Amino acid sequence: MYEKLRIDSKGDLMQVRFNNPRLHNALDGQMLDEMLALCHQLESDESTRFVVFTGEGSSFMSGVDLKSDAMSVDSDPPSARRRQRMGQDLIKRLRDLEQITVAAVNGACIGAGVAIAIACDLRIAAEDSIWALPNTSLGYFFSWACTPLLVSVIGPACAKDLILTRTQLTGAEAEDMNLANMKVSPEMLMITVDVLVDRMRSGGPLAMRMAKKLVNASAPAWIGDVSISEPELIELLYAAGEPVEGTSAFLEKRAPRWSAKEGSL
Repeated sequence: MYEKLRIDSKGDLMQVRFNNPRLHNALDGQMLDEMLALCHQLESDESTRFVVFTGEGSSFMSGVDLKSDAMSVDSDPPSARRRQRMGQDLIKRLRDLEQITVAAVNGACIGAGVAIAIACDLRIAAEDSIWALPNTSLGYFFSWACTPLLVSVIGPACAKDLILTRTQLTGAEAEDMNLANMKVSPEMLMITVDVLVDRMRSGGPLAMRMAKKLVNASAPAWIGDVSISEPELIELLYAAGEPVEGTSAFLEKRAPRWSAKEGSL
């Protein structure tokens, strides 16, 4: 059923590995579809209490595969709007899973990787992990309804720093920014996650599930829900051509040549 995800379940724990190591686990359309299918599966899974997400090989997730149909089909603006809604659906379903979710962040955690990590309940970062949001250099904003979630996690000032300056953070800097709950050495990453999960097992299953929902309900992430307007904004970006130029520049290893004037939309 799954090709771009490697899933290993043992007792109450499921480990999910992003499985596109040739591209440092970049998310393509197939992986997006499989992640949505996994969330649907987990929504009716009564035996799994904990889900750990990590990357196969040396990276967690290096963003979106720009040659794939993850963001659009042939740069068609309406398809970009529809793909945006799929991404929003993934993040909302992932955030609202009744299982406790942990992101074990190894290596590159870029763009979509950051989106998935902040949708998890806890984030453990390897010290050599790299966190970044290069979206604006590619002609995008940080979408999938993730900007409010990021602001909820690290605050508006740090969110602007990460998004607008496209600063790359180490695991230690991600911890300092509260983007990661803790940093550990790469060789201790999965050991630390196992210890953390084992500690949480002593909590009552119902109490843990209710506690997670209460924390989520108390967070301001969905106040002024931007997900309503994001798909149309993405469609406008594609109509203006910025994602097409940004992606072309990245693939051609050159600086982007922006042509749309501010306010021209």
